[in-house]
Amino acid sequence: MHRILGRGALVLAVLLAARAPARADNNRALLIGISQYADPEMNDLAYADEDVKTFSSILHNFADYDEGDMTVLLNEQATKQRIAAAILEQVKASQKQPVDRFILMYAGHGLPSSIDTKKTNSFLAPHDAYLNQFFPEGSGEMLGNETFINKAWLIRQLSAMNAKNIVIILDSCYSGAKDFGSLYADNLGFKTEFTTGGDSKRGIMVVRKKGADGKVDRSTERRIAFLASSRENQPSAEYKELRHGALSYTLFEYLNAIRKETEETEHKEVTVEGMYSGISGLFDTVKVKGEVLSRAHQPVLVAIPSYDDVKGMPFVSMRGIKVHAPPPPEPLIAQADPAPEAPQAPEPPPPPAPPEPPETKTGEVYLDTGEDVCEVYVDGVKTGHSSNNAFELKEGKHLLALYLSKTNFNHTVLVDVEPGQKNRLEIALRGRLRVESRPSRSGETAPDLDVYLDSRSVGRTDMDLKDIPAGTHSLRVVINGVTKTRQIEIRPDSPLIVRYKIVRKAAPARVDDMGKGDVTF
Repeated sequence: MHRILGRGALVLAVLLAARAPARADNNRALLIGISQYADPEMNDLAYADEDVKTFSSILHNFADYDEGDMTVLLNEQATKQRIAAAILEQVKASQKQPVDRFILMYAGHGLPSSIDTKKTNSFLAPHDAYLNQFFPEGSGEMLGNETFINKAWLIRQLSAMNAKNIVIILDSCYSGAKDFGSLYADNLGFKTEFTTGGDSKRGIMVVRKKGADGKVDRSTERRIAFLASSRENQPSAEYKELRHGALSYTLFEYLNAIRKETEETEHKEVTVEGMYSGISGLFDTVKVKGEVLSRAHQPVLVAIPSYDDVKGMPFVSMRGIKVHAPPPPEPLIAQADPAPEAPQAPEPPPPPAPPEPPETKTGEVYLDTGEDVCEVYVDGVKTGHSSNNAFELKEGKHLLALYLSKTNFNHTVLVDVEPGQKNRLEIALRGRLRVESRPSRSGETAPDLDVYLDSRSVGRTDMDLKDIPAGTHSLRVVINGVTKTRQIEIRPDSPLIVRYKIVRKAAPARVDDMGKGDVTF
C-alpha cells in the first residue's frame, strides 16, 4: 500500500547481539509519528503514529528508557512549531550535559529532493504542513515551503547535538542517503559515496573524512547511524498484511525474537551491524502478495565516521523474557558396601529423573473494546483470541496488538501480568471528526459542503461526527459539482479537524440558483 508522499518504517533490529549493561547513563529519544494531516490534499497514513507508540513502549518497558528520557509527539501534537521547539530543546540540553545515546525517529510523509524539476529543502511534513504553499526561493531555481521541516535546518541542529552515539531514523518516502545522508555527512566534514562491495554491504554509504590523508581523529568523534527507509528516489510502503510500515515490521519482529531468546534476568545489546543485517535480510525474504519487500524499496545506512567505527555501536539493551530452566539433577551413583560379607554384583543405579519443567505462572487478561471486536496479537504473534474474551498469559510484560480489521486499525497496549491476577483493560476504539468550510478572504461567507464518509452522506459543513470506529475511512466533500476525496485516519485520542478553503472564481457563463459564482477548493 504505497503512499503519495511517503511512508515506510525505519527502525532497528539485531542480528549480532552482545551482552550489555542494562542502560547507558544518559539516554534521550525524540519520537515523532504523524498519521493525521490537516491538509485536505494529503492522504492520512494508517500506521505511522501507532508504530511510534509501539517503539516508545519498547524503549520504556524493555530497553530501560525512563519516560522522562523520551519526548513523543503524535498527530495534532506534531506541528512544525512544536517539532522545531523539541529539537532545539534536545540540542540545548545535550550541550549542557552530554548524551550517551540519542535517538530521533520520524514517521510520516516526506518530500523528494526535487519537485517539478526544481530542487527543494522542504523535507518532512508536520501535522500542519500544506502542499499548496510552495514558492520560488532565491534565484527561482529552488522551491520553498515554510510549513515543512527544512532539510538544511534539521541537519544543522543534529550536527550541534552533543551525543556520543546518535541514531537518526527517517521513516518516510524519499528519505534517501544520497540526499539527506550526504548533506548531513558533508556538514560534519565528510564525503560519501555508495558502495558496490557486494551483498554484505548493500545499501551502505561509504563515508570518508575530507582532506588529503582522509584520517579521522577518533578521540573526539561522535558515532552516527543514519537509517533511511528508502532511497532518495523511492517511496516507502506500509502494508495492511503486516499491520505496520515495512521497516517497523522488521524492527518489531527482530526485537521480539531477541526478547524471546534472552533469559528474563539478562539483557542483550542491539548493534547497528546486527540491525542493518537483520532488516536487509527480512526485506529480501518477507513477501506480501508474492513479492518481497525489497521490490518496493530498500533501507539505506549512513555510518559516520565509518562503517567499521559504527557497526558495533550499541542501540538498545533488550531485556529478555525467556524463562530460566533449572539444571537437571545430578545422576544417582551406586555406592559399594564398605564391608560386604561376600562379593556381590552391585545393583545398577536407577535412571536419573527427568528434569521438571519450569513452573509456568499465568494471569488472566480481558480486553474490553466495546462493540468493536479486535484480533489479538501477543509479542508479534497472532493468538486466535479476540477482544471481549478472557485468555491466559504467562507472567511478565507483553506487548499486545489489537487489530480492527474492518477499518485497518492497529493499536498497541502493554500488559504486565502477575500470577493469578485478573487484568481488565478498557480500550476506547471510537473517535471524532470535524469538517469545516472556510473562505479564502476575510469577510466572505463560505458555502456549505456536502459531506460523505465511506460513501454515506453524513450532513453538511460545519459539522461534528462522533463515535466513528478508529482506523481508515474515505472522506468526500462536494459543492457545485466539484468533488474532493481523501483518506483519513480516525483516532480515539486525537480528534481530526479537516478544513477546506473555498476560493471563488468569476463564472460569467454560469451562475447557480443562489447567484453565487463557481468555486474551487
